[in-house]
Amino acid sequence: MVDLGPPIPEPMEQQEPAKQKKILYGFLFVLIGGAVLLGILLAGGNSSNDTAIPFPSVPNETEAEPTAIPSEDNSQTEEPISTPSNTIQERFETGTVEIIGEALPPDESVGHAAPGFRAQPNTSSEMIEIMPADGTVRLIGFFAHWCPHCQREVPRVAQWLNENSLPNGVEVVAISTSVREGTPNYPPSEWFEAEKWPTQVLVDSSDKAIAAAYGLTGFPFWVLVDGEGTVVHRSSGELTEEQFAYLVYLAGTLAPQLA
Repeated sequence: MVDLGPPIPEPMEQQEPAKQKKILYGFLFVLIGGAVLLGILLAGGNSSNDTAIPFPSVPNETEAEPTAIPSEDNSQTEEPISTPSNTIQERFETGTVEIIGEALPPDESVGHAAPGFRAQPNTSSEMIEIMPADGTVRLIGFFAHWCPHCQREVPRVAQWLNENSLPNGVEVVAISTSVREGTPNYPPSEWFEAEKWPTQVLVDSSDKAIAAAYGLTGFPFWVLVDGEGTVVHRSSGELTEEQFAYLVYLAGTLAPQLA
């Protein structure tokens, strides 16, 4: 027998829950994607801010400028030490001479007035004036560099002058005369320096004007002139140490008479 009861309805297909899951998954995907995108944007923004903020740079050793410290060698090259070799000494062997007054007779000059003269030292072009009547007692010696007697007497007298003092008011003047180039002890300026001659050395002219004015007759030649300009003594020929010491003594006895 056929049951004719009401028909049992077929179960409906469960489509609604499936759709809801898809919608939920889609929403979650969008939410996650948005969060990721937002993180990227935020990270990018922080990175740009970091680079936008300047920080002072600290120089390292290679960037720092080194301090210049002058070395001793540099200072020596900038300020060379002066040495005697750097200075060239000007020397003269003959020079310009001016005679003031009458020349002495060659043989009888004692008691006559000695002439004055202007001459230059062997180390300077500046003229020096010798006036015999200026109150100074003078021993004037004439020397030739080539003369054997002068070669013995000059070191002897130089040593005496270096070891002894002259009396007050007495002066010793050397005249370098009769210069001959190519003969012994030339140039005479170096000869006097080598012998350590301590007093003034004046150079005669090439024609021996001072020697002629003082009546020179031989070498060595000494003329003693008192403070009034009168010739008191003269000698020609080599002197011993004792003889020269006597000349100095004689000159000293003339000086007090001027007081």
